[in-house]
Amino acid sequence: MVPIANALYYVSIFSVLLPIIFLLKKKQNFKIAFIKIFGMLLFISAFSDWGGYILIKLGKSNISIINTYTLIEFFLLSCIYYLLLKNKKNVYIALVIFIIFFIINIIFIQPFSEFQNWTLVLESVIIFIYSIKYYLKLYNIPMASLFRFHLFWLNTAIFYYFGASILIFLCSNYILKNMSAEMGIEIWMFHNFNSIIKNILFTVAICYVGAKQDEAYDGRNMSHI
Repeated sequence: MVPIANALYYVSIFSVLLPIIFLLKKKQNFKIAFIKIFGMLLFISAFSDWGGYILIKLGKSNISIINTYTLIEFFLLSCIYYLLLKNKKNVYIALVIFIIFFIINIIFIQPFSEFQNWTLVLESVIIFIYSIKYYLKLYNIPMASLFRFHLFWLNTAIFYYFGASILIFLCSNYILKNMSAEMGIEIWMFHNFNSIIKNILFTVAICYVGAKQDEAYDGRNMSHI
């Protein structure tokens, strides 16, 4: 299983190139506010993955990069859902809760030098709730239009990744401390698989930006709710 896990790791850290390439091919879409934020998220994700890989190859810990990326990722995804969701107050509340917990976690539970799985769990839960709330806003859209709507695919990528990864993040510290390195690698390969699927769905979302919608539904109107 370890060779498969290693292969998934390499595919995972390079899979982020797929949505980045398609995004750069459609530079005109950077005029859209959420695309600018989404583009930042993709590039920071790539630097985080590759920076972490370089540190590992140098025999150093990549934990600080992972913890920093978690904070940035949550902030950028919250900005995206701030643009997409009608109730902005909920996003503000979630940001405050996350930041307070992040600080408390660093001071009393898991120092910044340690893998902060509890912060990842909280991030996953909040972002997962964001995605469910946005699905509810898409409820009345005709199916034919829904599958050509870029924000549906973006939301699906986020819904899938964070929903599928919550249990992994919840158990990750126990895995790191109580299991062999080989077993940890094999279990973490499920996270890498989720990351690959997420980046594929991100790419689908980018491909549908600007896609023509049915007359019954104009996708441009939904990008502002």
